[in-house]
Amino acid sequence: MAIDPKRIKLGRRGLFAGGGALALSAFLDAPASAAEMPPNPLEKPGWILDRHDEFDGGLDPDLWITNYLESRTPAWRSEARYHFRNNALVLRIDDDQPTYYSDNPMKVSSIQTGQRTGLHKDNRFDHSIPTDMRYTPRHGYFEIRAKSSARSGFHTAFWMIGRQDTWEQRGELDIMEHAGIHGRSRFNYNLFPWSDPNLSNDTQSIGVGFDMTTEMHIYAVEWNSTQMKLYIDNQLRHTINQSLGYPAVFLLGAYENAGWTGDVDPDDPRPKEFVVDYFRAYKPGDGGDDPQSGRTYKLRNASTGRYLDADADGAVILESSSVYDDQHWTLTESEPGYWTIDNVRSGRGNLDTQPGGEVIWNDGWVGDDSLWAIEPVSGGFRIGNKYGGRGYLYGSGSSVGWNTGATDANTVWELERQ
Repeated sequence: MAIDPKRIKLGRRGLFAGGGALALSAFLDAPASAAEMPPNPLEKPGWILDRHDEFDGGLDPDLWITNYLESRTPAWRSEARYHFRNNALVLRIDDDQPTYYSDNPMKVSSIQTGQRTGLHKDNRFDHSIPTDMRYTPRHGYFEIRAKSSARSGFHTAFWMIGRQDTWEQRGELDIMEHAGIHGRSRFNYNLFPWSDPNLSNDTQSIGVGFDMTTEMHIYAVEWNSTQMKLYIDNQLRHTINQSLGYPAVFLLGAYENAGWTGDVDPDDPRPKEFVVDYFRAYKPGDGGDDPQSGRTYKLRNASTGRYLDADADGAVILESSSVYDDQHWTLTESEPGYWTIDNVRSGRGNLDTQPGGEVIWNDGWVGDDSLWAIEPVSGGFRIGNKYGGRGYLYGSGSSVGWNTGATDANTVWELERQ
C-alpha cells in the first residue's frame, strides 16, 4: 500500500493541540484500509485554491470559530470539544461535555467560518455576539476528506448556511449529513430554504458503497449560480438544480441527541467522533459564473427556459436555444455596478428600456435606460434597469419586458458563457 505523505508529517504546531492533551497511544491510528480514498493533490486543475486547513496539529484561527451558533446559548455550552490525531481534526462528544441548552440533552462540537447574532433559522436567543465572518464565499468547489461514525443518536455533518445579511439569505445545504440511523454506508444530501423564497426542499438519501465509519473518503460540492453538485471521491453523484444566491458560512460538526437521530443508547460509550483530514476551498480559475466584463453570454429565462433573442427592427423576444449570434450578448461594466448588454449581431446595439414596459435593442446608445444592475439570486441573476421606476427584466411566453420591481421566477436569468 502506498504511503500517504500527509499521514506522516509532524505538523506546524507539534503533535498535540486543541481541546486537550492526548496519550501517545491515542495519537497512533491503525493503518488505513486499502479501500480508503487517498487525499487529493492540493492543486486542482481549473480551480484556484482559495482557503484550506490541513489540520496538521491545530486550527487556522483566521478561518474557524469554535463556538456553535453562540448567540443561542452561553458561550461555555457552545464550545467545541476537539483534538488532533495523525494530522486530522477529531471533533468529539464527551461524557463530561455540557449540553448545548440547559433543558435539552443535545450536545454539539462544531467549528464554523462565520458567526453573527441570530444566525440560522428561528431559534433561541441568549446573548448578542459580534458579527465575525472569517470566510464566506459565494460559489466555488469545497471538499473535505473525512471518516464519520454510525453511533446511537449521533450524526456528523459538512454543511453550509447563508450568511444572513438579509432575512432571506438563510438557505441551508447539507453536503454530507450522516446519522447512525442511516447505517454505515448512506447519508443525506439536503437543501432547506428556511426563509429563502427562491428555494424549495430537496432531500436525497445517498448510498456510497463503502463503510463511512472505517475509511477516509472525499465529500465535495461544486456550487455555481444555478446548481449544487455533490461529489464523492471525485465522482459526480447528484445535482440539485437550485442554488444559494448569496455568500455562505461553512460548518463541520458532531451532534448527539439532535432530536431526529433516534435515541442514545446509554451503553454506547463516548467519546463519539468525527474525523476530518482537511478542508479545502477553491474558486474557479476563469472567474466562474459571475458576470465577467467583456465576456459574451446567452441569457436564459429561468421560468420559461427560453433565451433572450434580438429580433428585427429593435425587437427583443424569447426563443428556444439556437446557434445564431442574435442570442449572444456581451456584458460590459460601463460604470461601477451597472452593465451594458450588447447584442453581438452586427448593427444591433444595447438592451434598452422604453416607456410602457417595452424592452428593445438600440443603436449603441448608453444611458440610464440601457444600463443594468446584475444581482445574484438563487438560480441565477436578476437584471434591474437603472432608469428610475423601471424594474427588472422579465420574460413571459415569448415576450420580454421590464416590470416595476416584482421578483418572481420570471425575473431570474441564467448566464451561459459562450
